[in-house]
Amino acid sequence: MSERTLVLIKPDNFRFPTGRPGNVIDFFSRTGLYIVGIKVHRMSVAEAAEFYAPVKEVLRTRLKDVVAAKAKVAIERELGFKVSLQEEKQLGDLLGPAFGDNQFDNIVKFMSGRTPSESTPEQIAQPGTEKSIALVYEGVEAVRKIRDVLGPTDPSKAPPGSIRREFGQTIMVNAAHASDSEENAQRELAIIRVAENNFRRSVEEFYGKS
Repeated sequence: MSERTLVLIKPDNFRFPTGRPGNVIDFFSRTGLYIVGIKVHRMSVAEAAEFYAPVKEVLRTRLKDVVAAKAKVAIERELGFKVSLQEEKQLGDLLGPAFGDNQFDNIVKFMSGRTPSESTPEQIAQPGTEKSIALVYEGVEAVRKIRDVLGPTDPSKAPPGSIRREFGQTIMVNAAHASDSEENAQRELAIIRVAENNFRRSVEEFYGKS
């Protein structure tokens, strides 16, 4: 069965004038899939918040242990008394959701250039300051093939030769995003609206019409 999946070449590839965006796309070409849509996109704060909404609750709950451990170390170092296991858990319950919300805001800012709290009501829906390239790949097992080339979210755990191992830096600054299922691809495509297919117009605006 043929599938369609979304890829976002993330803003970290555009911070400096380099060939990195093209190199990342070259890696994806190993899959043998067809590019059927491409768009230069500046994600708004509202789009970034909607796009990554499924991640928000995960961040609020799964980071509790990390926050608790860091808070325990900081308190013991700065205040000079031991924190019990029960108190450490309470710290995670108290601070975990707030830390998760902060991490989510960092993702939104990384993708759009602003956090919701830094934006006026008018700016929330306006195109952001960070640039991405959105691509739609089509073919048999497109979702799996793209994610195999991309590698795990954490670049340090990605295998050699994968995009995130070669170009990624951190879990957030990891070169590219790819849909993890056909259902999520459909949801994400509805947000990014790649069908606008503005790549040619963007190239012409930069280089001029031939």
